[in-house]
Amino acid sequence: MTSHDIDDTNPQAPHEIESDLERAQRESEEWKDLAARRLADLENMRRRTTLEKQELHLRASEHIITKMLPVLDDLHAAVEAAATTSDSQALRTGIEMIYAKACQIFDEAGVKVVEAEPGQPFNVEFHESLMHAPSEEHPEGHIVAPVMRGYQLHDRVLRHAKVITSAGLPAHTESGS
Repeated sequence: MTSHDIDDTNPQAPHEIESDLERAQRESEEWKDLAARRLADLENMRRRTTLEKQELHLRASEHIITKMLPVLDDLHAAVEAAATTSDSQALRTGIEMIYAKACQIFDEAGVKVVEAEPGQPFNVEFHESLMHAPSEEHPEGHIVAPVMRGYQLHDRVLRHAKVITSAGLPAHTESGS
């Protein structure tokens, strides 16, 4: 008997083959449906996670902004007062108070100033050198002067301190006759 011949001794064979084929097709459809549902669940979870991240970011921003609103109000009042007063000492005192309030809010949030004092070694992790300048006071690779303050949030640098670094001793030229 060849593979193309039908087994006449078992009249149920073609029916059993059709039944097995139908069952396999049904199982295949069930697996396809399950895979499609799982894929949809995964896409929904990704979408939900993205929305939750955006919401978390918005809430964090809202929190710090809400804390900074009194500082903005105080600055507004200081600008209005500056237009009507000639008492520069009172104005200065008011601005110092506003500055102290802002510093306190940032400190409570974990924001710190990056140290960048003259004579301190330059550190690429915390400082950005804007230029090198000859210096008799500070050795090469040390800070000559800070230009702009840097800030970090806990251990993460938000903005590098911008500094001028020492290029070492100035070159001396000798004059010929």
